[in-house]
Amino acid sequence: MADLNGKVAIVTGASKGLGAAVARRFAKSGAQVVAAARNRDKLEALTREYPDQILPIQCDITQPDQVQDLINTTAKELERIDILVNNAGIGRFGKVQDLSIEDWDQMMDVNLKGVFLACKYAIPHLIRSKGHIVNVSSVAGTVTFSGGGGYCASKFGLMALSEVLTQELKKEEVKVNTLCPGSIQTDFFDDPKDYALSAEQVAETVWLMVTAPSGVIYNQIIMRPQVPPELQK
Repeated sequence: MADLNGKVAIVTGASKGLGAAVARRFAKSGAQVVAAARNRDKLEALTREYPDQILPIQCDITQPDQVQDLINTTAKELERIDILVNNAGIGRFGKVQDLSIEDWDQMMDVNLKGVFLACKYAIPHLIRSKGHIVNVSSVAGTVTFSGGGGYCASKFGLMALSEVLTQELKKEEVKVNTLCPGSIQTDFFDDPKDYALSAEQVAETVWLMVTAPSGVIYNQIIMRPQVPPELQK
């Protein structure tokens, strides 16, 4: 089985939900994981599960100085960066005329600007390691829905950024992967469906992307939960 022994990974939004599941999956596979998020208490709780493999770093990914410190500290402490998982994201939903400017700005800052900043500062290290970038987008980055104006716009933007990164980094042999999951059983939604994807299922797919065979790139994967027949429209 492919593993991540000797690899160093940064996972943003790692204090809970999918990010925490990815950090656990990578640590289980032998990676040294830098878990980044704003909530230090939750990061430290996660670290206690894998004290020798997870390094918590408090970071607001919308702040350039903090993101640069995240990357620099990782490179200094662990001497390399092989994988960057841009997982941090937020959703604020409502019709365009009802959506607050603050909610719009926050989604653009976290879902798009944060990915830009992390990539900007990590790319020189990833070029040296011929590493991976995994951008966690959403099915909402491929289709729109009423009430999702800001969220869809941020995720469509992320899809475009991922494509640009693919073009810019392919000669450097840096793999760029984009994962577009549907609903996940996390607190991202107030009342997730019982049939929604589990965070562990999605984390397994992230692991699959970064352990792809040599010469193989899972450029984009769309994941959806299987809806029970009686609930299908």
